[in-house]
Amino acid sequence: MSQGSFARRRPRDHDGSSAAEIAVFDATEKLLANTSLQDLTVAQILEVGGLSRANFYHYFANKYDVLVALLGRVFDESYGLDAPWGTDPGRDRARRMGSSLDQTLEMWSKHGAVICAVIEHMHSRPAVAEAWQRMFEQFVSALAEQIRFERAEGRAPDGAPAVMLAAMLVGGAERAFYVSTRGLDDRLPAAASVTTSLTAINEAAIYGGRAPAKGRRATAKDAATEVTAPPAAEPVAVETETARNILNSMRELLMTETLAELSVAKILKYSNTSRASFYFYFRSKEDAFVVLFREAAAHVVAGLADIVEVDRADPSALMAQVDQWLNVDRHAGAVIKNAVHEWPRLPELRVEYLAAMSAMETVLESIILADRKRGLAPAGPPVREYAATLLWTIERTIAGSLAGEAHLGDRAVVTEMVTRFVFAAIYGRR
Repeated sequence: MSQGSFARRRPRDHDGSSAAEIAVFDATEKLLANTSLQDLTVAQILEVGGLSRANFYHYFANKYDVLVALLGRVFDESYGLDAPWGTDPGRDRARRMGSSLDQTLEMWSKHGAVICAVIEHMHSRPAVAEAWQRMFEQFVSALAEQIRFERAEGRAPDGAPAVMLAAMLVGGAERAFYVSTRGLDDRLPAAASVTTSLTAINEAAIYGGRAPAKGRRATAKDAATEVTAPPAAEPVAVETETARNILNSMRELLMTETLAELSVAKILKYSNTSRASFYFYFRSKEDAFVVLFREAAAHVVAGLADIVEVDRADPSALMAQVDQWLNVDRHAGAVIKNAVHEWPRLPELRVEYLAAMSAMETVLESIILADRKRGLAPAGPPVREYAATLLWTIERTIAGSLAGEAHLGDRAVVTEMVTRFVFAAIYGRR
């Protein structure tokens, strides 16, 4: 293993190279191609790997322990000694960062099932989160150093803190590759679908994007009439005062607790509702949460659709509307924060989440297409892919801010950064 190995810090003196460990890794990765980590059992790993329980438990405590070690193996294999942080900031670092996108694509193409399992369980398993964060921070640190270098050389404008900008870009790539690998967005049918868009997004975020070609400038009338917003979402039907009380109570509790921590018993106590009443309206806390998310998502989708009515030829008016769209209220923010963590593992929530994202992608796609035709926005990657990749980058960044993730904890600064990024990504330099 290389000196900068991503492999876990093991309690025993094992480095992942024994025949038994390799058999466990190979069996686990093979099984994850068709089985979720949640459904995967140690017995299945033993059967496919041809191992005994003694072989397995000599090296690993459980399947999550395997996942952490397997993640380290994947990253060592994918990046090795040619990682971006292996050289000083400058031209060579820039070259390595460019080639690292190809390495990342190859990694997701070969080992996507492993990385998807990590992302889906890092919010519930601290050891998995620690392993992923260690890798994530390496990329953020390397990119932040390069951004500072580019700014000092006068090639990139000043803006948000470099480490915050880097966290947005690394997180956006993580999300876009995850969604495309899992086949969750028909605008991104494969991991290769996102690379061109990610390159353009990095250029916009760091350097301000391309300048639009000279030509006819759009008018306020153009901006309002050439883009079609999706139909308004149907209002959520909550028919009784009791059901509404349960939902309101749950929303209040989510201000201080995660959905995973929250129990039906706590909801009943806070709402002064009987268990029978709760289960008359909802099958579970997750079922109730889906209703809360649907309500919050309707407001977020409507906020993006409002950009259609803005004079997008006026940068200040446009960015003010984007800022308003991104600033969800505290209660909606608590719901969305939990939804971001939970949608990959909850099927009903996933349906609602992806539907909301698709609706917003439709709006963003039509805005970009219309404004490129007018010469207001410069040409760029294919619109469908670009709109989707851009929106998933925004989603991941705002989610990280709501969750108070490292480098994204200052919500006001994050919102300003994302607002300016959206403008640069679509309209470039004016």
